[in-house]
Amino acid sequence: MHDVEMTAAEDGQRLDRYLRKLLPETSLGAIFKMLRRGIIRVDGKKAKENLRLVAGMHVTLPPSAIPRSSAQPPKSAAPSATRDSSSELQPTIVHRDDDLLIVVKPAGLAVQPGSGHDYHVLAWLDGQPFGTRTATYRPAPVHRLDRGTSGLLVIGLSPIGSRSLADAFREDQVQKSYVAVVEGVPKPPRGTIEAPLLLRETARAHQPKVLVDDLGKHARTDYEVLESGRNRALLQLTLHTGRTHQIRAHLGHVGHPIVGDRRYGAAARQGHVFFLHACELTLPHPTNGKRLTFQSEIPDRFRAAVNLG
Repeated sequence: MHDVEMTAAEDGQRLDRYLRKLLPETSLGAIFKMLRRGIIRVDGKKAKENLRLVAGMHVTLPPSAIPRSSAQPPKSAAPSATRDSSSELQPTIVHRDDDLLIVVKPAGLAVQPGSGHDYHVLAWLDGQPFGTRTATYRPAPVHRLDRGTSGLLVIGLSPIGSRSLADAFREDQVQKSYVAVVEGVPKPPRGTIEAPLLLRETARAHQPKVLVDDLGKHARTDYEVLESGRNRALLQLTLHTGRTHQIRAHLGHVGHPIVGDRRYGAAARQGHVFFLHACELTLPHPTNGKRLTFQSEIPDRFRAAVNLG
């Protein structure tokens, strides 16, 4: 039999949810059946699926139930072994403690696996020596930045860190500011874009993923022109809601798409990079609740792009 001792990483989890992560190839019905028959036991006894796990408990399973990939915590993978892991695509660490990691993600680096790229933030994290790793947990970002967007990215390094940070984003406890280079110069130079956004599940590549639509969810973006050229402007943007592609869709809607973002109306550019950068965020620390603010400087290429416009 295969015996797994629960750690602080599993403390408080429901047994069925833990088993779903430990046994990703096993249906929930099959898991319930093994619990009812006592094939899976906790501390040597039958257990119900809603049992809350406590550090120090022992979950016993038949070896045949454990996929080889789930029997041990994820192993580190050397980023240098992947074809996209060039030095300019390495995240830069801004802050790290036991539960929280803040990095600056470069434009062109995806956050998670997808078509056309085999190196991403998750692969980079797997190659790092820090963070909690168990059979059912590994460090991971708690929000998304598009592949073409650069800037501050929040990562949970422990189960409690990931849960608390995810809650903070869901409950709008995180303030985020961005900078972008857009086509044209918005008038007035300071204002608010307030338009509902509807997610399109069937959007193809280079088609808008969200549309301004009365059936969509409320979304508000404040903007201010920081610098302007003849045909382009550098904007600072503050989000009051966190909708998918909110900034990109709002700027495209008002006729000032982000330079390089052809999905929302900009002229086509080569590569997967456009001029949107997450430059500041404020959030509560996941364990002590202290409000923390992190900043990332505006990339030099942004001001150069304004002058070229």
